[in-house]
Amino acid sequence: MSIDSSLVRSLNSWGEHHRSLVRVCSNDLVYVVILLAALWFVAKILKLHPVRSGWKDLAKNLLVKGLVIFAIPAGIAILISETISAIYVRQRPFVADSHVKLLVPHGADGGMPSHHIVFMVTLVVSIYFYGRRFATFLALLTVFTGIARVVAGIHYPSDIIVGAILGAGIVYLYRWILPARSFSLP
Repeated sequence: MSIDSSLVRSLNSWGEHHRSLVRVCSNDLVYVVILLAALWFVAKILKLHPVRSGWKDLAKNLLVKGLVIFAIPAGIAILISETISAIYVRQRPFVADSHVKLLVPHGADGGMPSHHIVFMVTLVVSIYFYGRRFATFLALLTVFTGIARVVAGIHYPSDIIVGAILGAGIVYLYRWILPARSFSLP
């Protein structure tokens, strides 16, 4: 048995006694991270470009900078992640191992890499360039999500690690390709 499988089995048996916590951490924290990232971004734009300067400019900055800083790298990362999953179909732990119980509802599609983690890490790394402390807090929530998805029997630890590397790598590559002024906040 691989380290991946043995970790899933061990954590999964613990998770059977904490299903509510596993459900919240594995499925719901992604929405918390999205909401907090959006609120952080709006607050940052409002601080740098007050409403009294004009609604039109504020809306333009929110839209353009939101696309450049978050939406485009997240879209690229999810597209690549989905492509990898379609090419490399790896059974999820609850499908591949009869000793692993699915603790939250989930389909039996391929699980490599974790799309949740790819998306969350993309947001976290994008924020990291502007607010390290806040990004560290969101990274902690992302780690909880990754662990909970392993506990739930949805992913192997390597699915989580590959998702994190992919998400971070896409943001760094994206920022390396585009000119630095594209990422400046107003």
